[in-house]
Amino acid sequence: MLILHIGSPKTGTTALQQFLHDNEDALRARGINYVRAARAHLAHNPLALAIAEGDGARLLADVLRECDAAPDRLHVLSSEILFRSIVTQRMPRDLAAALRGRVRVICYLRRQDRYAEAIYKQRAKNGLALDDRAAFLDGFLPRLRYSQVLGDYADLMGEAALHLRPFDRRLLPEGDIVADFAAECLGIDDLTGFARAGGDANPTLSVELSEMLGRIAGERLGNVRELIREIARLPPDDLAVSRDTFTPAQLRAVMDHVAADNAALCARFRPDLAALFDLSDLDDPQAGAALAPEAVARRSRAGALALARAMQIVAERTPPPAAPQPPEPPALPLWLTEIGPAGPRKGFCHWLGHHGVVFVDRGPGQLLVSFDNLHNVGDTRPDRAPWAAKLAAERGWSHLGVMSRRPDWFRDPALIDWFHDAAARGFLAGFARVGFAGASMGGFGALAFSALAPGATVIAFSPQSTLAPDLVPWEQRFAPGRAADWTLGFGDAAHSVAAADRAWIVYDPFHRADRQHADRLSGPNVTHLRAPGLGHKSALVLNRMGCLKAVMTGAIEGSLTRAGFHAMIRARRTVYLYRQEMTAHLTARGQPDRATRLRAAFRRNRQRAAQ
Repeated sequence: MLILHIGSPKTGTTALQQFLHDNEDALRARGINYVRAARAHLAHNPLALAIAEGDGARLLADVLRECDAAPDRLHVLSSEILFRSIVTQRMPRDLAAALRGRVRVICYLRRQDRYAEAIYKQRAKNGLALDDRAAFLDGFLPRLRYSQVLGDYADLMGEAALHLRPFDRRLLPEGDIVADFAAECLGIDDLTGFARAGGDANPTLSVELSEMLGRIAGERLGNVRELIREIARLPPDDLAVSRDTFTPAQLRAVMDHVAADNAALCARFRPDLAALFDLSDLDDPQAGAALAPEAVARRSRAGALALARAMQIVAERTPPPAAPQPPEPPALPLWLTEIGPAGPRKGFCHWLGHHGVVFVDRGPGQLLVSFDNLHNVGDTRPDRAPWAAKLAAERGWSHLGVMSRRPDWFRDPALIDWFHDAAARGFLAGFARVGFAGASMGGFGALAFSALAPGATVIAFSPQSTLAPDLVPWEQRFAPGRAADWTLGFGDAAHSVAAADRAWIVYDPFHRADRQHADRLSGPNVTHLRAPGLGHKSALVLNRMGCLKAVMTGAIEGSLTRAGFHAMIRARRTVYLYRQEMTAHLTARGQPDRATRLRAAFRRNRQRAAQ
């Protein structure tokens, strides 16, 4: 037998789950198993969330396997997230059918006006409630009908499987939901010897104190959970209060709104539940006493004093901040430590106005020429280095790095003249092998200027072939680059790339503009490395995967293959940027179901990678 406890919310669920968790061994000795499959710490929320995302089959199958392994035990699952219509609508019908006859669905119900007050206070203390309580109540009314979710469970599991219990502390044994659940569902009438958490796991504070805590949460002035734990230790007078949020008229309006739904619920499932919805207390002359000005003032004062005391206690046990350390002197860029006055290498740095060229000589074997991308343009740190400077140093390559101060796609006469002069002096020809590299804007630069070193190798990540409006009228990104002077030399990488010995183009074929640029970059010396799901930031995603250096090294040193590249990028399945790109692509194609399945698969891949 399987007990499926579905809440509902604000019915002592946390206290019940804490009891089941803390007493796993003692319960197992009595033949009761608090199912471990699909559970994160206290509750089976992962199962409920997976079902809501349309991917609950695997976790439900895990639950069934655990139950089948011990058929003589009573198995228990608990999550109040299961009390959502999206869960009942997306629960796999075949697995629901497998549960018929072996499951009891347990649901505690709270009178809706009291539920609304509890939810308002919960949101208030977390800084999520509106200032206007009446507006909150109006917006929350559609969520107060119970029959839809309960009717779905009855249809899924069979009406006889559904067991409803009133959550009213006046009707529970000693006002204790744990004792009620133990007796009614587990067959345990005496909880002597079982571990019980002290105090209320989620105390109902006065609305004034809840709203004070919400301001602290909203302005991040303290840890609200810590403060509540301290407040719970104080005498409850004027701190733990109910029926202090809405007027009797507002509460009756709530119950009038759900009256027909409650009547249908009682008629279908349990006629004696009508006692739960008895409203005679709202007719009591004292029903609105908690809203009297003197009562509000008394609670406000008590709440402020309690909050001040709790903040003092928390502050006293919080270690003081460490004394500020004197700022360290700014770090030198890597290239300057090598070619500066005390450095071991030769080199130079020329500033050309909008661009700089930095060279570190590590020998005549391999030269890497790299170009900044848009991200580097705004980098004003004193230790700024050209793109790929660290990789060049690690591999022992000589490095010529082009740094940019504006997003002009290197449409700068001074820079172009410098490259022409350098090539004419034989600078590039002085190396046995020359490689060019860059990403996006830098990828364009690498492809375009590689024409000055015939026979070079180029590795470009999501590059543009050009931004000349007459050549790529479909390109609407990069307005500053499109506005640059494209009549200058090296303006179309589609022509320049023909001089390279080998050019590697990494791009996401699902990214339309990047694919169109890649289509312009063709020839027998050009290899397209398609990387679905990497998006325009392909170099960044490869770096997050730990593959960027390997891809660049393989391209520059001649060991990269198409098969090797595709083997490396399998790791993208655990990178959030990949999930973001692919789900956006699938959604844009009108395939939201596939996007949902991909999100679920991504979560499983991350979990496996973390194990």
